[in-house]
Amino acid sequence: MAFQTDAFYHLSVLFIISIMVFPLKRTSLVALVLAIPALTEIVQFFLPGRVPDFMDAFHGYLGIILAYCLVQMWREIAPVVKKISNFGLRIED
Repeated sequence: MAFQTDAFYHLSVLFIISIMVFPLKRTSLVALVLAIPALTEIVQFFLPGRVPDFMDAFHGYLGIILAYCLVQMWREIAPVVKKISNFGLRIED
């Protein structure tokens, strides 16, 4: 159970951080987000009682990739939604 919680933690934290950073289109922030999973595992070499784990970094990068895909999908969908709303069409359930 701890493995699943740990994997979910790494994935979700980096997903949320990436969702906030990718729309800004600032390359320095994007580069920092891309470096976070690797840097956190490298820092764990120097912390007593901590062991670096490749899978933690993997799940972090998976969260970043999922956030990037979501942001890209929104960039494709947003103009269409805006165009529909400009025509006065309403999408109702």
